[in-house]
Parts: sequence; structure tokens; C-alpha cells
Amino acid sequence: MRRTASLAGLAGLAVLTAGCSDPPPPPLPEIGFSAAANSVSARPFLYCDVLVTKCDRNDGALARMPVPPGTPVRITVPEEVRESPWSVVVQYRTATGEQKDPETVATFVPNQSSEYTVSLAEDGAQLQTVEVKQAGAKQDESAAPGDIQLLARGVWSLQVESS
Repeated sequence: MRRTASLAGLAGLAVLTAGCSDPPPPPLPEIGFSAAANSVSARPFLYCDVLVTKCDRNDGALARMPVPPGTPVRITVPEEVRESPWSVVVQYRTATGEQKDPETVATFVPNQSSEYTVSLAEDGAQLQTVEVKQAGAKQDESAAPGDIQLLARGVWSLQVESS
């Protein structure tokens, strides 16, 4: 009899402990990419806390979508990204096949914009990647007190498939 009471007490403690655990973290923000008749939603493949001290990487979160050469790509960011500095980085190949290095094409201050359209100036250029980088702040231990450096807190990536 005593053993039954102990087991019941342990079961009740387990239920009570489970009910008091921390709530699950909020879902990670998703970014929308669209071009022509295609659209895709992307989760971050790199996401850190605001001070960029704890980061999680998810290579499976890379979004893929066909984008014809010369076609603009529209980016839509949620409030969680819009409220901080964010930028757009692209990599592309020219119509003649020249590979271009990654290039930052737009940077936004907090609450400036929640949308941006990537349009390459060169006719027939083929986008290869479009990345959105959300800034976080990290204290530089070697710098003067209060100096911070902006680092990528979150990175969302669209890998362009040839259409």
C-alpha cells in the first residue's frame, strides 16, 4: 500500500513539474520571397539571440525557388525583422557568365521598410542567392566601454534554381 502511494505521488510530481516548465520558445520569423508566379517562405538558417551570444544553425532551412534570368525578386520581412536593422545581399552571374561576388544591395534602419525588390541592372543576369541579414549587437571586449559591433543575428537564404 505504501508503495502505491509513493508511485502516485511521483506521478503527480511529474505532472506538476511538466506544467511548470518554461514555455516553448516563439517560432522563428519567416521571410517571404516571390518572383514571377513563384513564392516561398524561408526560416532562418542561422539565428542568434539579440546579443549574438547563442546561435542555432539549420542548413535545412535554405529556401529554393526557380527565378528566370532578369526577373526581380520581392522580399517581405515580418515585424520581428523590420524592427531591427536588416540588409539584402545578392550573388549573381552576368549574362556573359561572369561570376560576381556577394554584394549588399540594400540596408534598412529599424522600422524603415518591410519589403524590398531585388532588380539587377544588367539585362539577362541570373540571381544565384538572395539573403536577408538581420543585425544584432555584440559588445566588443577590446573596444571602449559601450562600443558595440553589429553582426548578423539572423540569416535567411533563397537559393535560386535555374528555370
